[in-house]
Amino acid sequence: MSKTVKMPWVEKYRPKSLKEMALPTARVSGQRVKLDEELVDFIKSFFIERRRVNNENAKIREYNKIVIEKEQKEYLQIDVEKAAVLLEGPPGIGKTSIVYALANDLNMEVIETNASDTRTRATLEKKLKETTKSRGIMDFITESKEKLILIDEVDGIYGVQDRGAVPTIIELVQNTQFPIIMCSNEYKTSLQALYNKIRRFEVHPLPKREVLRIAHNILKNENITQLKEEDLELIIERNNGDLRGVINDIQGISQGKLEGDVKEFILSLRRDSLEEIFTLIRDLFHVNSLREARNLTDRSDVDYNFLYKWVNENLPTFIKTNRELVNAYENLSLADEIFGRIRINQYWGLLPYFFDLFAGGVALSRKETPEAKGFQRVVFPRYSTGSYFSVTGSQKDLVEKLNKKYEISQIDFIQNLLPFLKILCGSSRKQLKNISDWLELDAKQKKLLK
Repeated sequence: MSKTVKMPWVEKYRPKSLKEMALPTARVSGQRVKLDEELVDFIKSFFIERRRVNNENAKIREYNKIVIEKEQKEYLQIDVEKAAVLLEGPPGIGKTSIVYALANDLNMEVIETNASDTRTRATLEKKLKETTKSRGIMDFITESKEKLILIDEVDGIYGVQDRGAVPTIIELVQNTQFPIIMCSNEYKTSLQALYNKIRRFEVHPLPKREVLRIAHNILKNENITQLKEEDLELIIERNNGDLRGVINDIQGISQGKLEGDVKEFILSLRRDSLEEIFTLIRDLFHVNSLREARNLTDRSDVDYNFLYKWVNENLPTFIKTNRELVNAYENLSLADEIFGRIRINQYWGLLPYFFDLFAGGVALSRKETPEAKGFQRVVFPRYSTGSYFSVTGSQKDLVEKLNKKYEISQIDFIQNLLPFLKILCGSSRKQLKNISDWLELDAKQKKLLK
């Protein structure tokens, strides 16, 4: 393979132990706590509780064998608050890294799933039910590691279609044989049932001095000298607490062929900006060779895992025939499988295949669909979360007015409420007037609902 892909620095410098980490500040119910100590205690307490409950259930099982049905005892369950915790905080501050470092320290295997991808009851159960309930026969034969279950992007669950997901997670927690750590990017009112049952750690971004220290260590290890102190501070300021973004920027700037003013280049960076993504998606579905697809993704500053979601969402817009769609989704599923192997086994040498399948393989599946004339609309991934959404000034004003009547986040507004309001107001002028009067909307805000 001619294309050389180095390991992303966010993975190269991912801490292997909690002792190596600059741990973010965390709070529980407003009280500051030491996150590393709290999580270690949570894991150890879980296994003590599991042993107690399993021993008691073994006695109950033997007792129930010798008595009539109406006299049988109910089996015990591990308390939900002892079985799972939630880490809540902005993207890129190290929540996932904390989980993997914790697992390494305790010699555990991480079983990871993404709640925003496996959102329905059926898919969650298929992914996690057997994992949470019991150890397989091979675990006893090989004496494999204990499991630590990570459910990421829990706040990606929303809407009617996902209604069974939260009860399913709670049910899985109640019956789990392994500790569960969940991660989310923000507080969601739709997850209140979950918050009422498990501990929620509010995790905050690292202070600027810690991000600077980490950045300096990376520059020293990589023997990079072209970035000045003011350049680093500007990168940190532009990323607004996102350590992952800082590391990605440093790698991109350092490994690229940079000519001219570094400061000007940093100011021009627009990670995951809508304009760049929209252009990239449209261009990608009009390439004629794998080399063109590679060149597009190489030049892009969009995170590859994020870009993958956009390609998946916009496939039906650019590819129309069933035969082409089958080929495209086949390549996309293979890319997803490869990325899973990369994450689990750290086989970063497979990354070129991931790129080629999800970008080139998907785009080149388009062979029969004719070139569309005019503008083709690119849409958001439906289940993206966190900082991936951008709202206009009018939309922000509308959210503020809505919050006086009904508490809602910007993401909930974009994903769920705004489409509903457009349908409702589009049904009749009377509905539009009633809602506009109720919220006291101006002309610009009113236009958003048409």
